[in-house]
Amino acid sequence: MIRYRDDIDGLRAVAALLVVAFHCGFAKFVPGGFVGVDIFLVISGYLITGIVHGEVQAGRFSLWHFYERRVRRIFPALIAVYVAVLLASFALLFPSETAQQAKNATASILFVSNVYFYLGTDYFDSASRFNALLHTWSISVEEQYYLFFPPLLALAYRRFRAGLKPLVAVVLVASLALAQGRVADDASAAFYLVQYRAWELMIGAVLALGMVPAARHRGVAELVAVIGVALIVGSTLLLTRDSVFPGLAAAPACIGAACLIWSGIAGPTLVGRILGLKPARFVGRISYSLYLWHWPLWVLGGQVREIKSLAGSAAFLLLSLLVAAISWRWIEQPFRRRDSAVPPRRVVLIGVAAMLATLAFVVAMPFAARAYWQVPAAVERVAQFVRYRAAPNSRAGQCFLTTHDRFATFDRDHCLRLSRDRPNVLLLGDSHAAHFYRGLTALPGINVLQANASGCRPVADPVGEARCTQLMRYVTDDFLPKHHVDTVILSALWREDDWPALQRQIALLRQYVDQVVVFGPIAEYNRPLPRILAEALYRHDPAIVDRHRVTARQRLDAMLAARVPATGARYVSTYRALCPADRCTLWTDDGNPIQFDYGHLTARGSRLMIERMRPQLPFATR
Repeated sequence: MIRYRDDIDGLRAVAALLVVAFHCGFAKFVPGGFVGVDIFLVISGYLITGIVHGEVQAGRFSLWHFYERRVRRIFPALIAVYVAVLLASFALLFPSETAQQAKNATASILFVSNVYFYLGTDYFDSASRFNALLHTWSISVEEQYYLFFPPLLALAYRRFRAGLKPLVAVVLVASLALAQGRVADDASAAFYLVQYRAWELMIGAVLALGMVPAARHRGVAELVAVIGVALIVGSTLLLTRDSVFPGLAAAPACIGAACLIWSGIAGPTLVGRILGLKPARFVGRISYSLYLWHWPLWVLGGQVREIKSLAGSAAFLLLSLLVAAISWRWIEQPFRRRDSAVPPRRVVLIGVAAMLATLAFVVAMPFAARAYWQVPAAVERVAQFVRYRAAPNSRAGQCFLTTHDRFATFDRDHCLRLSRDRPNVLLLGDSHAAHFYRGLTALPGINVLQANASGCRPVADPVGEARCTQLMRYVTDDFLPKHHVDTVILSALWREDDWPALQRQIALLRQYVDQVVVFGPIAEYNRPLPRILAEALYRHDPAIVDRHRVTARQRLDAMLAARVPATGARYVSTYRALCPADRCTLWTDDGNPIQFDYGHLTARGSRLMIERMRPQLPFATR
């Protein structure tokens, strides 16, 4: 049986604070703060396995008792979050957006949100960034795992006791191997799906089952604890959103958490005593509520007032801690106290009934929102434009590789087909290149080739998923040296730190092509443009739009405009084409938004932009 340990509560606090900091304004200080979830999974695997194994050994394990504990631990605060999210959505969002939050909540209530978000979220689905329940994917992963693991553990102990530990080791290695094999081709699957995350929980199980002998010398435990801290800190500082993650990239943080847990099994280390300090213990105890509440507060609170400063983020962190403390004290704690007069089966059934009642409430809220708000149809039509499907307009899955595609799906013969009688123009880059495809194909007299991959900036020595790196290397190292292309267009969601690699890429391409053209960054917004436009229409306040524009993109455009021409490439300012005299075009001629999310162009928007940029394009006929 696992004994209570102060340092594990402190480790919980570290995990929760890393996630909150990463999500809510401090990502530049903790770029890999998302590993907090991985630390949580290791802790969960250790504690739950220890409890189940101890009860199995004592001959008193009961599935009803196990699931009663899960219901008491998980359901109360989770139900409160569902209700709060739907009520806040009702008050703050358009009815169509409330309907989407209801779908997200339904998937979460059924503990399949990880699968739902994986299947229903593609690269262009910007609405996922405003999903107030996106973080519940990890709870679904845990509950799916605990639906099968405890009974299997009990069965293995009773029938195959000698093979239990080898079986756990095999499952751990197999899950990690599967995750590493999948992450290169489909990082989204490796991120969301339980079979690719099980190894993290199994690391905790390995410790709980005593498969790693306890330290015999205090010095060894102290050293391992320091190593654990170094691994977690290193992961937090060295990993970024662009890292190929999880898979082996998650291993250092998981091993770091395991080191801290293992080093404290025989007794507290110096690191353990620090983690066991009272403030850390308190944050650890409220960590579940902190994790649950911080993201809905950030997403839905941003509809009221957006946080743009570190001071604002710090204030938000304090607010999150306060809400978490209230939730822990008045929602979690009352339900954690077990009443021996109430049978475990009844508690489980009551919990399931409460979830079903919550589901009924969730399903009803969109209907109530539509009936109450009576939003004009024109406003709702604009708001719903965030569901615009861009894939058919960019040849996704064929010439534009998105999240679930592999390099093998790239149709080389079709996407890179050369013309003998027209100039060949290659569009190379990420989704911010792909959205120009329709506009370029509308130009007469040119043959457009396309090689795009989401999240893949077309720079020298590209980094990212295999579909990205393989595609870019194929084009620059194999295709271009062997085939004559007149012009290569480089377009991407550029960042300031791309400049050195972009400069090297231009130099490389100029060896093979007549002209390199760089499309600069486009105007972007801190939330989907259709949503901003709908709010502006509803409130009769056009100034709302400019308040949500990201000013940093204009500065980056100016920087690239000054530097690119010196490389011999031609620079085309997408930003100035969209926003002449700093007045951005918002609508196309059919009355729809020109961009369907924070920055991607619609098909009509693409044609409008290319027509405006046409005088600067060396391959465009006059």
